[in-house]
Amino acid sequence: MSFRRYSLVLVAMVPVYLGIAALLPPFDDELYYWCWSRELQLSYYDHPPMVAYLIRGATELFGDAVAAIRLPAVLSATVVAAVVGWLSRPRDLLPMVLLTPMLTFAAVMVTPDTPLLMFWALYLAWLVAVHERLESRVPAWLWLLGGVILGCGVLGKYTMGLAAVAGGISFLAAGNWRQWLPGYALHAAVSVLVASPILIHNIRHDFVPIRYQWGHSMGSPAPGFEPFAEFVGVQVLFLGTIPFVVFVWALWHRWRLLADARLRVCLFLFAVPFAFFLWKATRGRIEGNWAFPCYLACWPLAAEWYRGVRESARWRWATRAGFAIPLGASVFLLVHAVQPVGLFPVKADRVTRQRARLEVGRALAADLRSAGYNGPVHVPTYQWAAALRWHGIDARQIAGLTRASHFTQNGAGADAPALVFTEAPDTPAEFPRLGAPRSAARYPVIVRGVAHEPCWLLDYTGGAAAPPRETDVAGRPHLDRHPPRSPR
Repeated sequence: MSFRRYSLVLVAMVPVYLGIAALLPPFDDELYYWCWSRELQLSYYDHPPMVAYLIRGATELFGDAVAAIRLPAVLSATVVAAVVGWLSRPRDLLPMVLLTPMLTFAAVMVTPDTPLLMFWALYLAWLVAVHERLESRVPAWLWLLGGVILGCGVLGKYTMGLAAVAGGISFLAAGNWRQWLPGYALHAAVSVLVASPILIHNIRHDFVPIRYQWGHSMGSPAPGFEPFAEFVGVQVLFLGTIPFVVFVWALWHRWRLLADARLRVCLFLFAVPFAFFLWKATRGRIEGNWAFPCYLACWPLAAEWYRGVRESARWRWATRAGFAIPLGASVFLLVHAVQPVGLFPVKADRVTRQRARLEVGRALAADLRSAGYNGPVHVPTYQWAAALRWHGIDARQIAGLTRASHFTQNGAGADAPALVFTEAPDTPAEFPRLGAPRSAARYPVIVRGVAHEPCWLLDYTGGAAAPPRETDVAGRPHLDRHPPRSPR
């Protein structure tokens, strides 16, 4: 497949991405980053700020619809697919790669991975362009461009540092350090300047965000085989078995790959971070999406590997089999998004559960408006705070109950709770320090026609004199007949 024909495939994929973006409900973390975009900062407690900047830019142009919020993810997926296609020769495997969950459903979720993947792809392309010019003179503007790309990637997610490490190793492997060292130093200085908002934010906050991320990513809470097997399983589900084959093949044929500038860069941008994540998975449970960026350099290597084995019918069959699991997962997710399939427990059904949770939030917002209450509602988690803010509720996370977040760092949850909305079967007893609530309204979460763990709205505005009363008329969640009073 020529790159021109592949470009036509990419053009056809854009409406597919937009359709998936509009089909899936907004997930809690996406709404959390949307909340960031309403309050732009130099950086945030959980991650760097680029995802908030991208969401803000999209919503300023197209409003706060879910599809608009996810436009940066669609752009990122398109850039990633274009770079992978440009670097892959031949492109026989790319149609199957484009249909894996990583480049379909996961690709349209707007998270810090959105800018990370986009700028990682651009940095990969930049590295190849520079390596191909190392025998001559690399212009200064190209070094400056690389620094901007790297800095923007760090503004997306700290994981971009792995691309910088792997890229540095690729230059060392190229040799002739006098040819590239001055330009490389310039590119590094520019990247630090571009990413300086993170440094300024951390200095202002005693480096609490960086310490949190370091502990979150580098801790080893439960080393052993189980987290490693879980990590491998997630990678196979999202991308298949081919990356593991290519990893071993690339290490075995490293000397041949090092001789080609394009493949040399791909070798290090894939093997170094992939080996790091495999090692991390033996030290404790890690999130499956952490390894996604390194696969951008995997597929050009896979194309080179496939060039050598595609004449064999057995290898062609084995390659298709290697994509069977992720392609099957993509089909299942598409069917399930349109019509829920009851093949796994309700707790594991994130799509329909999320729709149900959003319906509960919408019902709560309507009830609060009808009761004339526009004050704060306190929640235990950042996920519920973000979901309720999406519905226009002044939701504030109660510090100390669950993990800290941006909501607990900016002082918004410091005041005494008046209304508490939470998800627990024994909620009225969950906040003993507040005394007994004046009333308790129950909001059942209906998933696939089955009542899941209910949510409760607890009213503490009237003190601790009255016992809690459950309100649930005709199976429809609503506020207690006595509307909540504004805290005095």
